[in-house]
Amino acid sequence: MKKFSAGALAVFMLLFIFTSADLLAAEKAKKDVLAKVGAKEVTKSDIQAYAGLYPEQQQALIKADPRMEEVLLRNLVSIMVVSDVAKKKGLDKNPAIKKQIEIMKDEYLARMYVQKEILGKINLTDKDYEAYYNEHKKEFENPEMVRARHILIAVKPNATEDEKKAALKKAEEILDKAKKGEDFAKLASEYSDDPGSKAKGGDLGFFTQGSMVGKFEQAAFGLKPGELSPVVETEFGYHIIKLEERKAAEQQPYESVKEQVKAKATQTIQQERLNAFLEKAMKDAKVTYYGPEPPKQQ
Repeated sequence: MKKFSAGALAVFMLLFIFTSADLLAAEKAKKDVLAKVGAKEVTKSDIQAYAGLYPEQQQALIKADPRMEEVLLRNLVSIMVVSDVAKKKGLDKNPAIKKQIEIMKDEYLARMYVQKEILGKINLTDKDYEAYYNEHKKEFENPEMVRARHILIAVKPNATEDEKKAALKKAEEILDKAKKGEDFAKLASEYSDDPGSKAKGGDLGFFTQGSMVGKFEQAAFGLKPGELSPVVETEFGYHIIKLEERKAAEQQPYESVKEQVKAKATQTIQQERLNAFLEKAMKDAKVTYYGPEPPKQQ
């Protein structure tokens, strides 16, 4: 048997290694190809790029569910097939569509730049959040609240003047009974036309400013605990209000609202940085509007 020299054996081993490496690379490339659309290959990297078009929250869900690769693959193949049909029909040569594609490209590049170079480079710390809290304490207050009861004598939107007068007279008579010491809760249970509070003796629970119609709210917040309002007219009819309790505004401790602070601080600081970037970029680009300048986004 012919013997190999040491040099020949070394060459043979190198050839074997390189050939094996090429075969492995080819095998790996074959596995990365998930489908073909005609001669075009659809690879895993295509799927990853396609998934990157989705918002970050959806991307996280896609990564967490292995089945989503099949869904994305089918969607991407469908897009490629229909796009090829559109190209054969000449839609990609249509001037209006070409312009829209260019705008879509610009929009995507702008969005990616903002995400990666502006927002993606904001790294907030606990010190930043605490500073925001201390500068915006008013945002993290429990607002002043009152608890009231009321009696509603309802008036229909299309009521005649006589019907309104009769409703007002009834409300004034009930107010007079309450002033003379009759139990307000019993009067509400007997006379009120508000189905939501009638069974509870007219009790509306605690509410803040901005949660009731204007005239009602103004009258309620103007009372002291135990006081009765005069008859108050609103779009619903005539009300008699009795204030039960009042809670002053109260500052919420930082630790109890930390997550809210983080969310608000992040949103506010991101918007400030983005506005500053846009203002400079627009100035550098020497933008000119021929007509009224569009309002700035908030």
